[in-house]
Amino acid sequence: MNDGIGGRILALRTGKGLTQRDLAEPNYTAAYVSSVENGHRVPSNDALAHFANRLSVDVTQLTTGRHPGDALSIEIQLIEERQPQLWYEHRAADPVEPPVRRATAEVVLGRRALKIATPDDAAAHFERARRLIPPTLAHLRTSAVVGLALCARLQGDPGYAAYLLTDLRDELHRAGLPDPVSVLAIHAVLALCQSDLGEDAAAAAETALALAGPGAGVVEAQLATARTLAASNHLPEARAALVAAGGASLESWLADEIAGAQRIRARGRLSAGDLAGALTDLTAARRRSTGPAALDAMVDLAEVHRALGDPATARALLSAADRLVDPNGLGGVDELADVDGPAGVDGPAGVDDPGGADDPGGVDGTAGVDGPGGVDGPAGGSAVDVRRARAHRVRALLSQDAGDLDAAERHLRAAITIHRRTGPRRELAQLSLDLADLLTAMRRPDDALSVLADGLTAVDGHAG
Repeated sequence: MNDGIGGRILALRTGKGLTQRDLAEPNYTAAYVSSVENGHRVPSNDALAHFANRLSVDVTQLTTGRHPGDALSIEIQLIEERQPQLWYEHRAADPVEPPVRRATAEVVLGRRALKIATPDDAAAHFERARRLIPPTLAHLRTSAVVGLALCARLQGDPGYAAYLLTDLRDELHRAGLPDPVSVLAIHAVLALCQSDLGEDAAAAAETALALAGPGAGVVEAQLATARTLAASNHLPEARAALVAAGGASLESWLADEIAGAQRIRARGRLSAGDLAGALTDLTAARRRSTGPAALDAMVDLAEVHRALGDPATARALLSAADRLVDPNGLGGVDELADVDGPAGVDGPAGVDDPGGADDPGGVDGTAGVDGPGGVDGPAGGSAVDVRRARAHRVRALLSQDAGDLDAAERHLRAAITIHRRTGPRRELAQLSLDLADLLTAMRRPDDALSVLADGLTAVDGHAG
């Protein structure tokens, strides 16, 4: 290693026509330079900085032989996440790479493992990334810790996920490192965990959304800027653009989680009667996400349109969400951008609901459709089932508005059946009350009492 450094110093010195004395002065002697060049002395960090300054190069070029532009190129490729798996594995394992760069490679590998639903493998990568970051750079551990939290949530442990996130949040606060991207990422995922746990998630969601950017296109724009600046040898400016690209990349990766935070705020606004605010949040959530949260937002939007007195759009949104889910995952999710209302769902009228309010279906899917994102459950079949139950509830409201109480009863019973299996308890309790009220209105008091008794038993016996 020292021979390598000494050899590089010798080559650069002679290439610039400098003597050993020229390189040494004023802080060192020619003899010291000679001993470094022949490998007999290990240059200190101060000496390396002095030599680099005299030779007009970066210290990294002396220690690794790489031009700073080469390091920037590697970091751009890490953020792009387009290289083969082996390329990232090599970067993560290469002891010559700086620890932060190795950690970034581990994060990429963790994200890829999460994408194919292997949370155990993903967690191992995120944990290695977390350990590689020095203790004094807590804000650089955000991607790794958020990744670990997503894995824990996906594995059904939102409590541990919330612990990881709040621990990092508190550490950043103590260290005086209120990095905006870190705060955004932590609170977006924390809001979902708190929602899973039945806790008030409004504050976390609001904190995340106050820092969220426009989303699409920012990463590529910043990377393009970094490439251009690096090509023209404006390396400090290129690195600044690269830092911005890294933050935008983390935000882009968490698009579903940020959309989930928007849905949480929308629900609060809907409960408060702010239909316009809820509509704005849900529209933004649907546009931000290309995953499960987009489908969830469509169900929420259907509820808002029903409250706005537009049942046709509500039914059309539910039907569109149905069509976008197939046994192999999300089919045609790009269509979501076109589902804005009656004119954009399915033709001029936008109403394509074969079953209308009586359709006993819902937003169906299979147990592998949803990933770690979303607000209705940690992931997997649970999140899909909760979405189906909520779609049944909206269809019940639409049926009730239309005077079809029998259809409303069928949808409420279908939703209750799902929540008996998956939870959460608060949803199960509310649906039981809704069905009891409906049965009372249908002059079936005995059935209403039976539903309340069964619902109470189910809620008491449910862990969720």
